[in-house]
Amino acid sequence: MTLRPDPAKIIVPRRHGEVLIEPPLRELESVVRASRPPLDRGKSATSAGNLPFEQPLDQLQVTARQHLLAAATQWSVQIGAPLPPPDAPNRPILLTGHQVEFYHSGVWAKVIAADALAKRCNATAFDLLVDHDTVDHQGFAVPVQSAAGDWSRQQIDFAAASPLPADALDAPTREQFEAWDAALAEHPQTHTDTMAFWLAALHPAHFRESKIAYVPWLSRTRRRFEASLNLHVHHVPTSLLCTGPLWQQFVTAWIHNAPAWTAAYNRHLDAYRVEQGIKNPSRPMPNLAASPGREGATYELPFWIYASGTPRERLTLQMTENGAKILHHGERLDLSWVLGHSSLVIRPRALTLTLYARLFFADLFLHGIGGAIYDQITDRLLADLFGTVPPYACVSAAWLLPLGPPGDSEDIPALTHRRHHLSHNPQLAIDPFTALKTGVAERITERKQIIADLAASVLFSRRNREEKLRRRQIFKRLHALNAQLHAHAPRILQRLDDQLAAATRAAAQNQTLLHREFFLGLHTTAALETLIARIRE
Repeated sequence: MTLRPDPAKIIVPRRHGEVLIEPPLRELESVVRASRPPLDRGKSATSAGNLPFEQPLDQLQVTARQHLLAAATQWSVQIGAPLPPPDAPNRPILLTGHQVEFYHSGVWAKVIAADALAKRCNATAFDLLVDHDTVDHQGFAVPVQSAAGDWSRQQIDFAAASPLPADALDAPTREQFEAWDAALAEHPQTHTDTMAFWLAALHPAHFRESKIAYVPWLSRTRRRFEASLNLHVHHVPTSLLCTGPLWQQFVTAWIHNAPAWTAAYNRHLDAYRVEQGIKNPSRPMPNLAASPGREGATYELPFWIYASGTPRERLTLQMTENGAKILHHGERLDLSWVLGHSSLVIRPRALTLTLYARLFFADLFLHGIGGAIYDQITDRLLADLFGTVPPYACVSAAWLLPLGPPGDSEDIPALTHRRHHLSHNPQLAIDPFTALKTGVAERITERKQIIADLAASVLFSRRNREEKLRRRQIFKRLHALNAQLHAHAPRILQRLDDQLAAATRAAAQNQTLLHREFFLGLHTTAALETLIARIRE
């Protein structure tokens, strides 16, 4: 039986303290405890005969685990972190991962859960640093309160956003860091012990190199912070994991099977959209392009290709008479040259990354909300192409900053509809005693007659020019009557306007008060320790 989260239970945690672990931690623990190293699993269910690889899957998984250990060890040495245990390939392996950024506690919950499972099951947990992805913000947002007490979010970055992947970015220079630090210090919500730890560890003065790369800069600090909280999940960047002979076999298999595998990818993606009622063709991700051509059909593959220091491009393949060629900047490149001798690198897109990680490395993969949703497609592709569906789970949390109680945000569309209805039906706002007054009663009666006349005119003479002109005069009289009736009950609309203003302000405030994606460093260490305890329970 394949372990996977129930899609109906993948609901984004919104209220403070909500934790999502699906399937529950006990089920995950039993699956991890029952897992065995690849060569101890008996005869592989998937042999080399029906896979496009030279070896059976279980043997490839042994090679993959050794490569994972070597990559994680290399990275640990680089950032000065404790090394993973040398017997990691013989233990259950847990994987999670995310882009390299200042992420929030809901994302960090995956790391906490991976650590908890590793401790319970004598497993080894690894956190994939997706350093071939771009970084939306080189910094993070902070909550800001105005003199009037209104809350908003302000983005404070040390550098502008870049189209380059994270593996090509630099950490801030000393001057950039000092300016960034000073900007953060202006906001009281950044004055936490956690933030002090991070800023002290991130300071360029602590690094030997004059120029620091962004990924190790951030990885080293987070790893040290996690170790201070007894969290031991080993970091490994995808730039080290997605390289070497196994990665080349995987990419080569996609290229040699481009027509069939591209069709399978699109087929399962289309089926998922139909089942979920998704009309947007770019959600959850666009289909892979495929088109015929005079010089050979072209296929978009689920990979990025780029040279160091340049933006990523989608990998496109052309099937020519002389074999498959990679199209890059108008050139046709041989696969063997790209993989072995060029400065170009090939990296996986989101779905392909988790497919690769789950197929070869992980006994259990811990996803966040988005990954757990799109891996329903990955499941089908794994079963279709490789005849196996490795287990995965979904972990997230809502851990909000203590900025104050949320506002009472009433149903704004309902209030808006009610006000619109009353503005065009003022008689509904007039109490029975006022309605008994002669002038008011006459106007209400006249209004009823006008509406009846309008309905009859539209029904029997919709296109008659003279009748259209008459209806225009009737409408003017109706608006005048409405204004006269509103004068007898002016407080009703004003009360609704006040309610709408209050509800709109509360909703705007709640965008900050209930925001779940503030950087985890804005929480106190005590608050984060409570989150760790909650997940471990």
